[in-house]
Amino acid sequence: MRKTLIIATAALALALSHCATATEAKPSGNEIVAGEVMSIDTEDNHIKVRSSDGILHEFEATKATLDDLKVGDRIEARKRAATK
Repeated sequence: MRKTLIIATAALALALSHCATATEAKPSGNEIVAGEVMSIDTEDNHIKVRSSDGILHEFEATKATLDDLKVGDRIEARKRAATK
């Protein structure tokens, strides 16, 4: 439980941006997404998280954060509008 909280806190603090597509939720501020890690892309530094309402969210994170995560982990991360 403690490891999950530490990972969730790290992911929350280090999530850099939220990328949205037609099938994914669009950011509407600094909302927090709680859900299950569905995939981890260490090459592009992205993770996909499915929230309890079934929406798939994609986050960019640091390599250190990705190294601490695995598929199936439950995390919380902050959605942010993508920077241009």
